[in-house]
Amino acid sequence: MIRFQSNARPLRAALSANGVFSLLSGGICIADSDTIAGLLFAQPFSLLGFSSQMLFFELGIGLLAFGAFVLWTALQRTISRGRAKIITIMDAGWVLASLDLLFFMSGLWTTTGTWIVGGTAAIIGTFAAEQLFGLAVLYQGQNEVKAKTDGRRLTLTATAITSASPERVWQVMSHHEAYADVADNLSKVEVLRGTGADTERRCTDTKGKSWNETCTLWEEGRAYAFRVHTDAPDYPYPIAQLNGKWLLDPVPGGTRITMIFKVTGKSGLLNGLIFRLMAAPFSSVCDRLLTNWIAVMEDTAASDQVDQIAQSGYDAAMPA
Repeated sequence: MIRFQSNARPLRAALSANGVFSLLSGGICIADSDTIAGLLFAQPFSLLGFSSQMLFFELGIGLLAFGAFVLWTALQRTISRGRAKIITIMDAGWVLASLDLLFFMSGLWTTTGTWIVGGTAAIIGTFAAEQLFGLAVLYQGQNEVKAKTDGRRLTLTATAITSASPERVWQVMSHHEAYADVADNLSKVEVLRGTGADTERRCTDTKGKSWNETCTLWEEGRAYAFRVHTDAPDYPYPIAQLNGKWLLDPVPGGTRITMIFKVTGKSGLLNGLIFRLMAAPFSSVCDRLLTNWIAVMEDTAASDQVDQIAQSGYDAAMPA
């Protein structure tokens, strides 16, 4: 179930521009179809009993309907990923049809017509490409995850509310080894040394890549933070700096959980593009992590198990 959507601005902007362009194009086709037909076609023709002027009038009506649909999709509070995909496919179809007509029916067009059809296809192709990018960075999920980009810097803030008590939430949040059980991009988390503010842990992803993280903040019962050693030779991601913070706040009837990740991408054009595209999958990872965490926090059996660990000495449960 989708309850939250963020980072929708690129897709919304592309759809809005596409809708306005389609509406304007449709209006022009309807208002002066005779002039447009004369500009585009080398000589008058008819198709299925319709003159070229009538075909452009009908095309104008279709563009008005399409533009209204695209603009309506863009202005919705929550953008439908399915409708955005359909619009993008239709745009791609327009581009392909235009190229086919220009290549296989080159004698049909005037020089001006060739430029107009080709230029229009280029504009619509740009809309399709921007919409694909917007879909790639769009986040939709059960929890509120906001992504803010500034050049090569990305800040992700993920928030969720659970009915579990703050004490229970802290027990689960501060159980380092169990972090891998709720983060589906990780296969293992192990504490290398220390406890609390002196903790250093090692994370291994599902592909077997590992990295170390050092604690930079520890507020017992409320918050902790880690710095990822991205400067390690075998660090697998195009990230120059990565800091994560996990905290909780009591709210009426439960606890609010917040995760904040501040990421700086490595320099380079390709790395910058990859880094921007990471916003959506990273947001989805945060969403699933919070969902999985809340399931553990609100599970009675799991709560009893964690309570037993806490009572037997949490420090003793960790490797030295």
